Amino acid sequence: MYKVSAQTDRATADRLSDLLHMMDPSPAGAVSTEEVSHVVWRIDAFAELEDDAEACLSIMTSEAPGVSPHIEKLEDKDWVAESLKGLPAVEAGRFYVAGAHELAFYEGGRTPIWIEAGPAFGTGHHGTTKGCLLALSKLARQRRIGKVLDLGTGSGVLAIAAMKLGAHSAIGTDIDAQSIRVAHENAHNNRMDRRLKLVHANGTKLAQVRSGAPYDLIMANILARPLVSLAPDILSVLKPGGHVILSGLLDYQQPQVKAAFSGRNLVLVDRLRLNRWATLVYRKPLTAPTEPAIQRRRTRGFLRMALG
Repeated sequence: MYKVSAQTDRATADRLSDLLHMMDPSPAGAVSTEEVSHVVWRIDAFAELEDDAEACLSIMTSEAPGVSPHIEKLEDKDWVAESLKGLPAVEAGRFYVAGAHELAFYEGGRTPIWIEAGPAFGTGHHGTTKGCLLALSKLARQRRIGKVLDLGTGSGVLAIAAMKLGAHSAIGTDIDAQSIRVAHENAHNNRMDRRLKLVHANGTKLAQVRSGAPYDLIMANILARPLVSLAPDILSVLKPGGHVILSGLLDYQQPQVKAAFSGRNLVLVDRLRLNRWATLVYRKPLTAPTEPAIQRRRTRGFLRMALG
C-alpha cells in the first residue's frame, strides 16, 4: 500500500479529493482530507499499487501545479480502513450510521445501521451517501417501500437502510467483488434476512436482477457517466409510479444526468445538495404520455425559448 500526501489550501484539497473520487476508475482506493491549521489542509490518497500511486501524484501535480505531493510506502495493513477508523456517527434523516465504537453508546431516537470502516464505499460520511439516506427517509414518510434495487451497493448501507424502513425485499449489486463481500458482512451485522440479496453484477443485466423487476424503488449512488449510460436500463426495470434516487454527481454534472432521465419522461420530484454533491429523486408516471401530450410539452418548450 502507498500513500500520496500533499499540503495545500482547503479549496484545492477539496477539489483534488473530488476529482480522485469521481474518476472511473480511480487510481486511489481511498482519499481523505484533514485540517492541519487554519489555512493549511492535507490530502492523502491511498493506492494499492506503486503505479496507481504515481498516477495519483501525476493527477495532483497537473491539476494543482503549486502542490508538491510525495509518495510514502506503508507497512502491510488495511490503510483504507485505518484512514476511516474513529469516524463519528452520521445522523441522516431517520438513520444513525456508525461503527461498533459509536453504537455502544447510542441512546436511540433514530434507526441504527452498523457499518464498520472498510474498503467498500458507503459509511454515510460522504455527501452522496448521506443525500441518498435523507432522500430515502423522506420518501418512506410519503409511501410504503416495496421492492428495491440498489445499483452500486458498495457497503450495502442503502439497501440495508431500505430494509430497515420496511421494504418488502431488496437486491444490491456491485461490479466490485470485494464490496459485495463487505456488504454481506454488514448485512449479517444488521441482522438482515434472506429478503436482502447481494450479488456481484454489472447494472441490471444479471438474470436474477431482471427477474425481480419491476422495482418500486431503484437507488444508484455511483458516478455521473455510468448514471447516464444506465438510464434506459433503470427505466426498463422500474415500476410505473416507482421512484429513482440518484447520486454520485457533483453540482455541475446535474444537467447531463437530468437530460438522461427527464428525457425519458421521468419526473424530477426532489433534489438535495450536500457539500457540492447532488442527489436527485425521480418518479416514473403511472402511464406513458400520449403523443399529443408530448407535442404540447415540446411546444411549451419552444415558446419558452422564443420568449427568452
